This record gives sequence, C-alpha cells and structure tokens, in this order.
Amino acid sequence: MKPIEVISSDITKDRRLSDKKTYVIEGEVHVVNGAKLTVADRATILLVNGVFPKSLVRRSVLIFDQGSQLAAKRFYVRAASENHKPVKSADNGGIWFLGNYNNASKDDVSVRVNRKNPLSRFSATMIATYYLGRKDTYISKKTGKELDIGDDIDGFSVLGVGPTEWAIAEVRSHYSADDGFDCTNSHISLDRLEIRHPTEDGMNVSSSRIEIHKSLWIDLRKTDYTDRDLFDLETDDGASYVELWRGCWVRLDGVFGDDLYLSSRDMPEPDVRLENETAYSFSGQLKTASLVYSIDED
Repeated sequence: MKPIEVISSDITKDRRLSDKKTYVIEGEVHVVNGAKLTVADRATILLVNGVFPKSLVRRSVLIFDQGSQLAAKRFYVRAASENHKPVKSADNGGIWFLGNYNNASKDDVSVRVNRKNPLSRFSATMIATYYLGRKDTYISKKTGKELDIGDDIDGFSVLGVGPTEWAIAEVRSHYSADDGFDCTNSHISLDRLEIRHPTEDGMNVSSSRIEIHKSLWIDLRKTDYTDRDLFDLETDDGASYVELWRGCWVRLDGVFGDDLYLSSRDMPEPDVRLENETAYSFSGQLKTASLVYSIDED
C-alpha cells in the first residue's frame, strides 16, 4: 500500500511526483505559469469525487495553466472517494491543459493569448485516465430522484494549445462522465488515442485540428444513453479536423456523428444525417491518410 499525499493548493514552483506515493487532488489545483510538474513513470494521481464549492467547476480538478510545464513518462489519473480510494464512478472536474496558442473557453475555464507569458510545455509518453468528469444529472441518495446539476464536464480537456506546446504521445480516456477527449481552439498531434465507453461523445473537437499518427480506438458501443457520437465536431471559431495518417491503425465502434465529412479510401462511408443512430464499425490499418472534418456545421 503506497502512502497518500494530499494536494489541495496550487503548485507554484517546480515539483516532482514520485511513483512511491499516491497523490490525491482535493479541490481546484493549478500548475501555475512558470511551474514545472515532473511525474515519475507509473505514478498515480487521484481526483476526489464530490462537490468543492470554491472550485471553478465545483469539483476537484487538475489544471495546467498557460505557461506551465509537464514532464512525464506514463502516469494514471483516476477518480477517488472521500476516503482516497479509487472508485468506478465519475464526479470530478477532470484534467485540463491550457496553452498560449489561441483564445478558448468552456465550463467557466478560459485562456487568452498572452505573449508576455511563455508557451506551455506538455510532454508525456502516456496519460491514462479513468472515470473523470461529471455528469449533468445524478440520482439523489436521499430521495432516489434524478437531479439536474447543470452542465456536464469532460474527462480530458485541451484549450488553446498549439503544436509546439504539446508533446504528449498517447492519451487513454476510459469511462468519462461526458466526452472522452475534448479539444477546443487547439492544434495538437498524438501517436495514439484510445477512448472507451464515455457517457457521451468520444471526441469533441471545437475549431481545432488533431493529428493522429499511429492508432485511434474509440469504443462507443450501444448503451441506454442516446446522442453519443464517435466524433462531435463544432465550428464556432472555425473548422474542425481529425487527421488520420497513412499507416494509422483505426478501430471505431459506435454512431459516427452527424453533419460531418469523411474523406477516406479505406473507411466505409458513414451515415451522417442529423440525429441518426446508425451503427458504424471499422477496424483496420489505413493504406492512405483519412480526414474527418466539418467546415460550417456542428
């Protein structure tokens, strides 16, 4: 059993997280501008579930601010109970990365380009997340009724990050409470992206470009939830693109998404009619590059 260390205040200077401890985020924690967080290989970070009223998102959340740095190999971020035990339920604020490439905002978190600040620097071999984010409704433990608590929160969020700020090779997002991977007003590349069983969409891409080089796996097999798409591309501040490189291994299982375009010689043409629930499945290695995009629809 590894010892527990609670982190409940901002990381304001360079800090290293060891693989000999388990680190628990309680409340809203920022890695601030100018600070570098180094994470040891196979270290674990827990986000405590439940309400934290002073947080921007009213939940425990880890936010890498504009101008901050991450240096890591492989590490894991999981939901936890108030007793600091990993749990298989999501009621937290997830993990956020803020850059200095574009203005961006969502869920009361925002970033504006500031050339007086340095660029962010996010480097990791792999980040794997489990049960991050928050649903928009919950069943009351007292009454058993469904309660509407407002906007839901994605498990993994990227805001305003540019290609020279991002060097995270692989992201795994499992069982998020909203979208598995959200990218807003950014341009990033990944070797591998794996999204499994989010409550809502797999990839939510807002006026962004995401390049995926080696593998993309999105598993959105049918559940009781509807309006769950593999891709949700929004165009509020410009077009959105998901570029799949030649040789990329792709596995998709779910509803493709509506009002989108797919340019591919290898993948079958999807049904992209508005609000359709037609199943889409593909598994294979791309012989030529493919592109999922939306220019003026969302």
